Amino acid sequence: MATYFGSNINESPTIVLPVGETLENARGIALAIKEGAVVKPEAGTHVIGISLIETDEIVEKGMDIDLQIKDIGKWIAGEEIFAGTELAVDAEGRAVAAKAGDFIVGVALSHASGAGTWMKVQIIKAGYKPAANV
Repeated sequence: MATYFGSNINESPTIVLPVGETLENARGIALAIKEGAVVKPEAGTHVIGISLIETDEIVEKGMDIDLQIKDIGKWIAGEEIFAGTELAVDAEGRAVAAKAGDFIVGVALSHASGAGTWMKVQIIKAGYKPAANV
């Protein structure tokens, strides 16, 4: 870890935040921050990170949750996805193919055969996908 003028830079790929609402099916989903706590996102919007595989299936409001915010990790797919696909989030926090106007959370590194399938992803948070030139 590097030190600059007495301050540390956190190089960890994970952070811990409180949960703002009880989460069901909480393992391997992307979450957004609202009022200092994490919640399920709106489809296509920016998220802070993906809950870890080790997360309990139900996480009660106010409890802490570990989130991966960068690097390579695992994410639950919301549909069939092929390796190389730019990924956005659906309203359940699952990975879906990014469409124009969606926030690109990551890139698929493996194939997901359908909703509920675990897939390997590179978390990149690349901004919003532009509309295709016609």
